Parts: sequence; structure tokens; C-alpha cells
Amino acid sequence: MEQTPEDRTVEMNQDQSLRLWVDGQCLQTHSRMRGIGRYVLDLLRSLSLRGSEIELLVSLNAAMPESAIAARSLLSGIVPADRIHVWHGRAEGGEVDFGYTTWRNRSEIALVHHVNQLGPDVALSASPFEGSRDPAVPYLAGPLAAVRTAAIFYDAIPFRFPDKYMLDSGEREYFYRRLSAYKNFDLALTISEFSSKELRHFVKATNDLHIGTGISNSFVDLLKSDAKRSDIAGDYILYVGGFDWRKNIAVIPAAFSRISKSLKGALKFVIAGDIPPQLEREYSNLWVSFGLADSRIVFAGAIDDKELVRLYKGALALVQPSFMEGFGLTVLEAIACGTPAIAARAGALPEIVRDESLLFDPASPSELAEKIEAVAAGKPNKRKLKELARDRIDVFSWDRVANRVVQGLHKLDCRPGPPPSGGIIEALQVKKEEGQEVATLMALAEPETVRQRLLVDASSTLIDDGKSGIQRVVRRICENMFPRPSKNEGKYISFCNDESGWYCTSEWTGRQPPKQASNRLLPRAGDTVLMLDSSWLFHGVHPGFLRPARIKGAEVISCLYDTVPIRSAAFCHEGMPPAFSAWFQTALAYSTGFVCISRAVADELLDLLTSIQFPRPMKVGYWQLGADFANGASKPIHQGKEVMRPRFLMVGTLEPRKGHRVALDAFETLWADGFDIELVIVGKIGWGTSYLADRISRHAEFGKRLHMHANIGDDDLRALYDGSDALIAASFAEGFGLPIVEAGHFGKPVLASDIPVFREVGKGAAEAHFFEVGSSAALATTVRNFLKRTVTAKLDNPLWPTWAESAAQLESVVVGQKWYKTYQPVAPRPFAPLSDLGLTRMTTILGEEQRAHRLEHVEGPYATDDGAAVKIVVSVTNLSSTVWSSLGSAHGRLGITLGSHVLDGAGRFLEYDNPRTNIPFVLAPGDTIYLAVNVLQSWKERGAEFVDIELVQESVSWFGKPLRVTL
Repeated sequence: MEQTPEDRTVEMNQDQSLRLWVDGQCLQTHSRMRGIGRYVLDLLRSLSLRGSEIELLVSLNAAMPESAIAARSLLSGIVPADRIHVWHGRAEGGEVDFGYTTWRNRSEIALVHHVNQLGPDVALSASPFEGSRDPAVPYLAGPLAAVRTAAIFYDAIPFRFPDKYMLDSGEREYFYRRLSAYKNFDLALTISEFSSKELRHFVKATNDLHIGTGISNSFVDLLKSDAKRSDIAGDYILYVGGFDWRKNIAVIPAAFSRISKSLKGALKFVIAGDIPPQLEREYSNLWVSFGLADSRIVFAGAIDDKELVRLYKGALALVQPSFMEGFGLTVLEAIACGTPAIAARAGALPEIVRDESLLFDPASPSELAEKIEAVAAGKPNKRKLKELARDRIDVFSWDRVANRVVQGLHKLDCRPGPPPSGGIIEALQVKKEEGQEVATLMALAEPETVRQRLLVDASSTLIDDGKSGIQRVVRRICENMFPRPSKNEGKYISFCNDESGWYCTSEWTGRQPPKQASNRLLPRAGDTVLMLDSSWLFHGVHPGFLRPARIKGAEVISCLYDTVPIRSAAFCHEGMPPAFSAWFQTALAYSTGFVCISRAVADELLDLLTSIQFPRPMKVGYWQLGADFANGASKPIHQGKEVMRPRFLMVGTLEPRKGHRVALDAFETLWADGFDIELVIVGKIGWGTSYLADRISRHAEFGKRLHMHANIGDDDLRALYDGSDALIAASFAEGFGLPIVEAGHFGKPVLASDIPVFREVGKGAAEAHFFEVGSSAALATTVRNFLKRTVTAKLDNPLWPTWAESAAQLESVVVGQKWYKTYQPVAPRPFAPLSDLGLTRMTTILGEEQRAHRLEHVEGPYATDDGAAVKIVVSVTNLSSTVWSSLGSAHGRLGITLGSHVLDGAGRFLEYDNPRTNIPFVLAPGDTIYLAVNVLQSWKERGAEFVDIELVQESVSWFGKPLRVTL
């Protein structure tokens, strides 16, 4: 047959890649939780599998910021990040509530302009009815559109039941305006034969194409791989869905009341879905009002697909009693699982069931009762059900849907449309005083070209370089990543300390960049924001940049140096744990990844994310810090005088977590046992160790076999390393362990507390010996064994990265995507708000098993720096299966804290309810954290001799079994 010009055009188009733009706002609104969102996501996924045949582009509305971030995450792996675009609507709210306002009209024009600028072959309005109660502004094409437009039509339910869905003029005007838009679309894609008929009936349209619906591949994989059935005992009828009026679920208890007495007593009714508690109570009351036992109804709640498949497989039948459905996915899923689906003879449901014996009048409880009785009697043929399951999976596949969509779109004349009739400026109807606002609206609709940038935050160090360990890392990394003169194309040091915004420089000078318009940073698509510095003092102002950056698709990578403030709060300044915890929660909310300074810290983070059931994926990596001595002389400087006795070296600031007290206790034992050995401590005196510094300076061995150097240069430190026999690292907690690396550089053995990070970095030492954390007796034994050991041949100094190599490693993780692992939640909740971090708040009263724990005395009491109190450090181990937190209700109830009671010598309470010590973040099952209790010195003056330390659930009760410590 001779081809027409139209046929030749179709053939030509089918040989070309089709650029398809999709309006992604239905993945941001309430629709994302419902069938429409699931439908669009499955359609996009199936289209993405067609390779070069389709080039997908999706745009999101930045006027709904949190859901835009969540939708980006949901689309990852389906649509490349650089093809997800952003525009910014200005609708005041939902069209039903506010009407078709000037700004909604202008927002529609801005979206059309956005799509015109992207220039796809076809634009797909995935859900034209969005924006009834929210600021979504769906793509409705119109005379200004320069590309062909298709739209999906789901159902006309509001028009079939206007007394339920069009209660006022606002709703009627909204629904009819949106429905009339289908006349202007070049193609209307319908999800069922029924929806095609509805579109033709209400719109008199002839541009419809039935593409159907599919059952997701992930669902099919689950039902094939998981043979397990639900744990619910006995036979049950299942309903899956919501409680909207049209779902007609009131007919089910009415039907149950009509089935035979024997079946009524044996059969349960199970409801799966996210039902609000109030509706649960109302439905339970309705159930009981029909004379049905409340023990025969089960609310399964919101469940994942794995549990849903098990519920389907275990059910006697699914009931879908809706007055109308545009499709009926739950019916298809049940049939695919080999379960009979009893469905209403309404809407598209008969298309799926195709069995009159399983259909009923939705207004007839008696007919539904008959169908339930028939299924219970075993009338559906099991072999027939299996054949039907295979047939439905084949007929309703997303591959078939995608084929129909592609064929339908190719049949459109995908050449650029005619020039828009009427200019955009005229359509916007701009008043003089609105010029700037409208210009901003249109500017934000311009698609952004993706250019890769790396922004490295160094705010804290640039503001005040206190020479802390973290600031040393920031300084060294920036010196090597941003050398002078700069050749750093696309790499910038960023700085932000207040609401005025972010500023940048391309060279490391150690000075704050001037706050000028020329170096002002605005978030862009393609940004990677590396939060390298210790930004816990500024985390409150950073989301002003990080949120729009995430909306535009930027990667936000937070640097985690350690988890000491939330795991070892007792060894930190009292202000640090709450500040760090607040920063950490902000970082969890806005980050797409974390980069850690050791694998041990990375593993701690991954374990923590798993414990709290963090709801979103998170990339986790680590890199090695550079060593300051790595570039130094290969032969360290020797001391002039040979040391005759064994010498042990400790390097690091004198602070509680470093374990200097543990080492001093151990060496006092060894000296008393006749060991002639030296302990040399190098480090400035930090907070919370005045008592220890005083103890050292007053010690009988001070200046003889006990030495302390608060301030020495690198050359002297080299000499001390060279003259020592071993390094002692006695820390309770660390994120890295630089002295161990340095000891390895000098070929020195290491005696270290047995924490994971020391095991990791200790592999580079000449020898590594480990002892129990916090145990002076264990350290003393380790020293004895070390002195008795047979000396092995000295290994070559291990290679450790220079700071230049360290900076390159960091960049390879953050920019090169060389991640260690990606955390994946067991039950993802991609639409959870950013503030939802998982199980971080107590919501229930703990039972006896949920309170299982262990309290142990670690050290103290010793005087605080100001002498006003004595400090006691305890370890708290959670032996239950429940995550604990000090956060509870808004009124402070239910949180878990550490409290104490002050007692006199006779064991009488002097004060029962002392100030609490909070868990800084969470205490996960199996974890141990260190917390401190401070007792005022004034209590000792009033006769206090003991303190009982005990956990308490606020406004509930104390845990019991307190730990008694002598004052």
C-alpha cells in the first residue's frame, strides 16, 4: 500500500529520540500518596527503560519546597538529575479556596514559558486537576504553548457525584475549568476503557487514546519471590484503600451482618491503609452497630508492598466496593496474587475482574454477602485463578502501557507548533507597580543550564581559627585544594555566618571574603556543597541556602569528624552536645551524603541511620586525613641524651575523653610495682581537666618519671617521638587518631584503647596493642606485656597520605562519587518531611522489657573547673530493642533522661529530684553512651555522702535499680 505523507512523517519520527517533558507536580501534592502519584511514577519508570527512544525531562514547582526535594529523590534513578528542572509558581493557594486569581493565571503562563524554553517534542500534563487545595499550577497548555501537549485523564468521579464533590461555586468552577482544558490538548491518554468513555461523554472529545494501567515490576517481583502469607490467623476478607465516600466501605459491615452465622464467627475483616485514628474509631463503632464482634475486625495500618503482597496471598478474597473507580489497582494486585477479587459492578472494575460471578451492585449489601458466601464455599477454581493471575500480569504490564504511550506520541506531529497567538507580555497583564514581581516570576521560569561547581564551606575557620583539630583539617584541605595563585575553575571556598547570605573566594588566604555582590553565592543546578567546617554554630542560617540548593538538585555533603558529642557527652564541654546534636539533625535533614574522616566513623553513622530507621537514602564515604609529618624529614631528629629507661608518650590536648587519667592511674600502679618507666604527656590543658592538671603538677614523680609539655614545636615533638618506646592512646572516643598515624611515621609501637577507629588507623603502626577502654588495670597489664615482648625487626615507616593526597582523596569521594556505602531504608518514606529523621522521639510509655539497661561507674567524683560541683561519669547501655531519646511530647513527657538522688550517710534522701542529664540525640539498642551527673558541692556541706544515679521516663516513672556512687 502506498504511504501517505502523514505515514511517512510517523515513520520518520519513530526513528528519532522523542524529547518528552512531564509536569511533575503530582509528585509534590497529596496525589503523591495516592493512585495518581504511583501511576505517574510507574509510567516514568517504564518510559525510562526504553533507552534512547525517549529522553525524559521533568519539572517541579519550587513553591512547594520540601515536596520538590522529596520528588527529586523519588525520581533519582529514573530521570537523570540534569533533566529535572525547577520553576517557581506564585499561586496564593488552592484554586478552590482562592479562585482563579491573577497570580495563578500568571503562574500558568510562566510554566508555559518554562516549557517553551526547554523545547521538548511533546509536553505531558500528568495530572491537570492538581492545585485544588494547594499552590500547584498544572500545565494546561493554551494558545501560548509552542509544543504539542498530551494529558492523562483518570476519571470523572466529581462530575458523576456533584452533590459530594462540587458543594459550592468555587469547586464547580475549578472542576469545569480543568475539565474543559482537555479540549485543547492534542492527545488525552486514558487509564482505562471506562475513563475513555467518560472523557468522550463529558468533554465530547475525540482525541483520547486508551493506554491502560500496569502492575509495577517491583510488585510482580515481590509476589514471585516471597511465598510467605500474612501472619493473621484464620480466614479473612481484605480491603485495601482509603475511607473516601466513594469507596463505599460502609457496605461491608452491612454485608457481613447478612452472611451465615457459622461463617460470620469464623471470618475476619482486615483493612490495610493509612487510616486516621478518628476514622478507625468511627468505623469500629459502625461495625459493632451491625452486631458484629469487634474481635473480627483488624486494622493493619499503612504497610509496605512486601507486607501487602502477604496480605493479598493470605486473604480469602479482596473486596472493592467503590461506587466508581477510574481503574482499580488493588483489584489487579489481588488477582495477580491469585486471590479472588469481589468488586463492584461500577467504573473500570469489571474490565479487570472479567468474571460476573465476582461482581456485585455496590448499593446491595445482600448481593455482596452472597459473593462472600460463594467464595468461602470454594467456588472460584484455584487453577482458573492462577491462569487469570498470569493473564492479568501480562495484559496489565507497564511495558505495554509504555508502548502505547510512545506509539501515540509519535503519531503526533512533533514539529514545533505554530507561533503563539498573542504575546506573553500582553497575556501577563502587568500593572506598573507589579513589574518587578512579574519579572521575577518569569526569570524563575527560565530553565537553568547545569554547570558543575564545588563549594567548600570554611565559615568557622575563617571567622575564628582557634587551631582546633577540625580547623587544622579545614586549613590543610583548603590550602591544598585552593592553592595560590588559583587555577580552580568551578571550585570555591564558601563562607556564611549570618542571614546576609553566602560568599566565596577561589583562593585560600585564611581571611574572610568581603561581602560584596561580585562574590555573592546563589544556589545553582549542578552544585556540590561540601560542608567541610564545624558549622554547628551557624547551622540555623545555612538552610536558607541549602534548601533552594537541594530543590535545584545540588548535592549537599556534610563532613562528620566524629560522633563524640552525642555518644560521649560526659567528656565534652556541657554546651557542645546540644549544639552538635542540633547541627547533626540539620545535617541529616538537608544532606544527600556524609563524608567521614575514618571508616570507623562511617560505620558508626550507618549503624545509627539503621537504628533510627532514617526514612531516606544517604550516601556515606570516608577519606584519610593527611599527616603533618608525612612531608617531613625521613630521619627524625634524635635527642642529644640517650634515654636509659623505657619512655611512653601521650600526644593530645588534656581533656576528659583522651584518657590521661586512665594512663596516670596505670603508671602509678606500675611504679608501685617497681617498674622504672617514664610517662611523657604532650598537649595543652583543655577544659574540664583542672583537677587532673593539678594532680600531675603535684605528683611525686613530676619532673622525674612523669613529664608534661603544654607548648612545644614540631621539631621538639619529632624528638620526643624518636626518643620514645611507644605511644599510648587511651581515648574513650575519637573520630580519627592522628598521634597513632604520627607514631607509625616514626616506626613506634602503639598501645591503644580498643575502639574501632584505633583498630583502623593502628594498622599503620609498627606494632599495635589494644586494651579495654577506660581500664587502667588493662593498660597496666598491656604495658607489662609490652616490656616483656620479644622485639621484632623494625618495619619501614608506613606511607600515609600527604595533605595534598588527602585533599585529592576527599575530592574523589565528593565529586568523583567514590562512596563507601549508600544507606537504604528498609521501609523508605520518601515523602516524609525533612524534619522527620526517624525514631528520634519517645511516643509511648516503656514496658519492663523496653527499659532493660546497664549503668556503670566510669570515673569521678572529681571537682569541676569552677569548683562548684563534683562530676561523676557513668556509661549507659541500652539492652532493650527500643530506641531511646530525651525528646518526648511537646509538654516534655515520655523522654528518657538520667537523674540522681542525693543521700546522707544513713541513706536518707536529701534531694530526690535533681536536674536531669539528657541523651544528646538517641541511644540505640545495644549502644553505650557516656553521660555525666554533677552534684553541687553545697550538698556535701549539708551532709551528702552518696548519690544514686538512675534513668527516668519523664512524667511516667524512674527505672529502678539505681547506681550508688560515694561522694
